[in-house]
Amino acid sequence: MGDFRAFVMTLLAFDALIVVVGSLVLPPDPASQVFLIAPALLTAPVFAWWLVYRDGFARLQGAVESDDDGE
Repeated sequence: MGDFRAFVMTLLAFDALIVVVGSLVLPPDPASQVFLIAPALLTAPVFAWWLVYRDGFARLQGAVESDDDGE
């Protein structure tokens, strides 16, 4: 999978997760959802960029594998 395609898929996954968790955790008041979900949606591209273009997935995978070796 290309880097851009991986970025888009990661960003869509983050956005879906933010909307679902935000709608379950926050009150149904539209104003509170906008004020809390909007900043999360604006920071999601930063995390997606770090995971795809700065080898964040490899770092996370290495951390999981090192935890498995310690057992």
